[in-house]
Amino acid sequence: MADIRIIRGQRIVPNIEQALRFAGYGSKGEAWERAEGMCRDMAPLLRRSLQAKAALAFAGERLYVILTLGAAVSRQLDRYRDDGDDVGALLFDAMADTCLFALEQQVLQQLRLICRQKGCGIVCRHEPGSDLPLSVQADVIRETSAGRTVGVTVNASMALSPVKSMSLVFDLGDDPAVFQVNHDCTSCPKTDCTQRQAGTDQEVHITCPGGCRVHDYIQAQGTALALPCGGKGMCGKCRVRVVQGTLPVTPEDRRIFSDEQLAQGWRLACKAVTRDAVELVVPVQEQQGFSAVAADSTDPAAVVTEGHDYGLAVDIGTTTLAAALVDCTDGQILATATAVNSQRSFGADVISRIGAACHGKGKALQKAVRRDLTRLVQQLFQDHPGVAGHCHRMAIAANTTMLHLLMGWSCEGLGNWPFHPVSLGGGTYEVQAVLGRQGVLTDCTVTLLPGMSTYVGADITAGIWQCGVASSDDLSLFVDLGTNGEMALGNKEKRFIASAPAGPALEGGKLTWGTGSVPGAICGVHIERGRAKVRTIDHGVPVGICGTGILEAMASLVRKGLVDETGKLVEPYFHKGFPLASTLDYQRIILSQQDIREIQMAKSAIRAGIESLIERSGLSRQRIRQVWLAGGFGYYLDPQKAAVIGLLPPDLAERTTAVGNTSLKGAIGLLTGAVTLDTLQAIADGAEEIVLGNDEAFQRLYIDYLNF
Repeated sequence: MADIRIIRGQRIVPNIEQALRFAGYGSKGEAWERAEGMCRDMAPLLRRSLQAKAALAFAGERLYVILTLGAAVSRQLDRYRDDGDDVGALLFDAMADTCLFALEQQVLQQLRLICRQKGCGIVCRHEPGSDLPLSVQADVIRETSAGRTVGVTVNASMALSPVKSMSLVFDLGDDPAVFQVNHDCTSCPKTDCTQRQAGTDQEVHITCPGGCRVHDYIQAQGTALALPCGGKGMCGKCRVRVVQGTLPVTPEDRRIFSDEQLAQGWRLACKAVTRDAVELVVPVQEQQGFSAVAADSTDPAAVVTEGHDYGLAVDIGTTTLAAALVDCTDGQILATATAVNSQRSFGADVISRIGAACHGKGKALQKAVRRDLTRLVQQLFQDHPGVAGHCHRMAIAANTTMLHLLMGWSCEGLGNWPFHPVSLGGGTYEVQAVLGRQGVLTDCTVTLLPGMSTYVGADITAGIWQCGVASSDDLSLFVDLGTNGEMALGNKEKRFIASAPAGPALEGGKLTWGTGSVPGAICGVHIERGRAKVRTIDHGVPVGICGTGILEAMASLVRKGLVDETGKLVEPYFHKGFPLASTLDYQRIILSQQDIREIQMAKSAIRAGIESLIERSGLSRQRIRQVWLAGGFGYYLDPQKAAVIGLLPPDLAERTTAVGNTSLKGAIGLLTGAVTLDTLQAIADGAEEIVLGNDEAFQRLYIDYLNF
């Protein structure tokens, strides 16, 4: 017998702008304004008519879902048609569609929690009438008992009643981390679908008052804009569009945007200063979250056990945050959660954020990460409501700059040689001193894992412990790939550490179409006969290219001879860039010549850092038995393709293993007693740093490895 769940829609309101686009109103003008007024008049009636609810039925290896707005909405739509009010019927119908889509999103959000509780995941979404026969709707109605549970029936023609209803079918899997529930426009046969056309028009609208810097104001409203270049107007990621009012065109705008784009109102938020009030829109792709590597839950269906102690393990990365709710008594990981580090609005790398902190933005940076962490904690407790009162310990691993920004310590000593950090971590504090007055945790202490130097932090200490580098006789190399390439070489007798300033290019920063690991990001590239075949995250419509896609694209370009050894694209791509794919609105996603230069500098810094560390340590590379590759980017990296472009040494590629988020695993180990703070401190104290900034060998190797 199927396991049936009922979900009721909460606070659903029609999206008038989206409805107008659904109804075919392409641009704002007199007709738009007239229709907009009609929609506003209809909206209260539609809201009163809504009886939004859904029925979910878990049956075997499938999940059946039926959603409906109820019969009253359909009756009102019929009245407009019976009265001959075709325009009213069109607009009411379109507004109802936006409510149905809103209900769908609410159901999918609750479905994630239900699947976690049941210990299952979703591996595929199907839609009757699209990739399944329309007759499957009868199966959905039967399995969900829809006539009884939500008042929906199906006739002999397979039409649902009430008409504002929809059915979905999902294939279930065993891994709760796999949750493929979103509609895939690229595989949908309805190419003229108004929802498809509207997909790129989802925007955040903000009215910015006169006399302020646009980026600062947007950020103050809680909307995070990417700022990989630290506000220098170089990366073009903080783009916004003026829809009402004027913004002066800056020299940086002219360098980033074409004349046509400038005429359309595109500006860089980091350089824009308003004279008068301006209405702006921020494209939705700038607001999408990143995927991040956390840690595997040992028991996805774990429950709170009376008498057990619980703790929170946290990894604060420059780009992403990860957290785990841990049963400290038996060592189980109850749940994990990840989020974007919203400090990225101040810059993509630690240097940019140190500069921001030293120029009066320290409090804002601290507030941003505190807010992010509090939300992560709330998310974990939401799934396990009985834990909060029994959670008395938190362990945080992070690089040294992230610790300074979290604690509100001065960053003046981090930016220039000789470096003088306030602290490298290793201390324990009351939770209020770390997260402020957040009201989620009260009786809790927070331990900051110890770091080794200004640019090799506690996240690397945790990784060295997790991979057994400090407890093995064998020589191994540990590399954490991120905006900084932090690395350690050694064994239990001796360890050498270094940090190579790679920058954000390998994670999508500073590239024309670079993006984080968001749905639609190109994550795989294969070139055949001069044309790129791409794979995207969640099979979404291409929106840009992320780290693994960058790596695979470069490896393919090198293998096919489309880039020479100096990094120069062959004609005709040198001036126009190499095309990878097209967005939904037919913009070409390319790798430009400048993009390739950024990639060259990033990969050369990592490779030169590895080679310098080996050379300066005096240890024989032949003795290196294992290379551990940590971090989110490293987790998905193909070592052989990394070797093709010179990111990793070819002779070590065969010995390379991806180990995921070792920083978070180190924090978990401290909570569960797998490692003590004294042991981590001993690991940190026992490392010898090789500073690469002014190292002649590093500079020489950096130049050597710029070539492919």
